[in-house]
Amino acid sequence: MKSIRYYIVLLLACAGCARQPSLPANSGFNVTSILNDSLWYGTGKVLRLREREQQPEDVRQFNLLVFTDIDYPGMGGGPNPNTNNGCLDPECTRTQSLIIYNIPLKKGRNSIARLNKTGKRKNEEATLFYIGNAGGLTNRYIYRGVKPGWIRITKFDKASGTVEGRFAISFSKDITVRYPLQGMSGTARFTNGLFRIKIADVLLK
Repeated sequence: MKSIRYYIVLLLACAGCARQPSLPANSGFNVTSILNDSLWYGTGKVLRLREREQQPEDVRQFNLLVFTDIDYPGMGGGPNPNTNNGCLDPECTRTQSLIIYNIPLKKGRNSIARLNKTGKRKNEEATLFYIGNAGGLTNRYIYRGVKPGWIRITKFDKASGTVEGRFAISFSKDITVRYPLQGMSGTARFTNGLFRIKIADVLLK
């Protein structure tokens, strides 16, 4: 009986140490995923917010912010030119924004529900925004506990300041506000999300 328990513990330990998928070295974007049934990609930032008196190593969490210029149903025309470079060019026409707050700066898996509860500032909850060509919001998707709902940090290279990870999140359309664009899907489901991004320090005023 003891030997069976030993092998079970060993199996679980090995499963936890299994090599995690990572963003390919030749990826053109630092964030990729599948959104519903379509390829999704963008340019992400890992933002470490700190007070002026804090040292970088004292801040043990970050926010993940991703922008893209991928078209979405109903987007239509607008005053800005359409671009299609995943916002590698900062002058891109932003169409979507994904943000996840309060992610621990260490290896491990974190539930989005728990991260949403740890925010110290107002409205710090994981969100997907759809943005119109004029810059206004056309729809907002928020996490409401539907599976999947997690982000995993698979590597933190302190020397280079680079964070790698995975995510899978099922967002629900925010129906508390009547946004200009109606008729969009009620769910925005990210799967197979991968990222590799260098930390950017942001000093708070």
